[in-house]
Amino acid sequence: MLVPNRYLRHALALDEHRHYARAADALHITQPALSRSIQGLEQLLGARLFDRGRGEVEATPIGLILLDYARKAVLNAHDLQRAVALAKGAELGTLRVGAGPVAGAALIGPVLGRLCHLHPQLRVEVVFSAWQELPQRLRAREIDLMLSNVGDTEGLDDLEILPLRPHAAVLVARAGHPLDRAESPETPEEWLAYPWVGPHFPLRSARQFLGRVLGAEALQQRAGRLLSVVCDSQGVLEDVLLRSDAIAPMCMFMVADALRAGRLVVLPTPPLGDYGNFSVARLGSRSPSAPEAAFIQLLQEWDEEAAAEERRLLSLTQRRRRSRRRAPADAQPA
Repeated sequence: MLVPNRYLRHALALDEHRHYARAADALHITQPALSRSIQGLEQLLGARLFDRGRGEVEATPIGLILLDYARKAVLNAHDLQRAVALAKGAELGTLRVGAGPVAGAALIGPVLGRLCHLHPQLRVEVVFSAWQELPQRLRAREIDLMLSNVGDTEGLDDLEILPLRPHAAVLVARAGHPLDRAESPETPEEWLAYPWVGPHFPLRSARQFLGRVLGAEALQQRAGRLLSVVCDSQGVLEDVLLRSDAIAPMCMFMVADALRAGRLVVLPTPPLGDYGNFSVARLGSRSPSAPEAAFIQLLQEWDEEAAAEERRLLSLTQRRRRSRRRAPADAQPA
């Protein structure tokens, strides 16, 4: 029995939205057209697939069997189209990349710029999402590649994971911040006098950054309120830093422009460890396309450049601190 792919897509949409009008809107067809499609599928299979009550539409037991088949069939059809395009040499089609909204966005922007310069006909779709959602989006073929922390992909055996360089965490604040000085504050109270801001960190990461600065006892006192502002927009976080006395853990490459321009500074702290060991992942069962390979190569090149820029910025910061330590002695009268 050959079931038209259109019928399967319509059944999946109805199951997702649980309502004929909403499903029809999502499919960009009329509600009567969707009803005829579902009726045609039920006639073809000789069974009722959805119960229609006053509230939401719900799949029948036979409908659930059909939906499981439909999900696999639609994914297989997508993979078939992609494989044929690769065989024909259609290298410049569409590339879909998923990334976290803060560190991922900082990594991906320069790479996409270079990719568009080299392949102006390539269409790229970027999905910013919480890292917990990215593996499922990858499996559903909503994205082709995902950027995340290596630890976020542990145990996901169906993924092919390429680690990138680790990037150290630093604390940054506006130039002229009260803690912008040569030596690190000696007491946790000095650090706790200012708001801390950042994205939705995994709790272990937030505890790592703050614990190495505040110490275990002060960290325990701050439990449950580690960050005063939680925001997954890099631009918004930078605005908060520039307009307040807030402090944020960052990778230096994420705010390199502001550090070079002197708008933000790196505060003196003990080593905080790595902000993230980033990686790019793809489904291991799929052959890589030319756009995927080009993106990964450019990502690796940019990651190396970002690490080199961080070393330069760190050296600049260290020279600046040494200069500030010498300044009082130089100012003494002969």
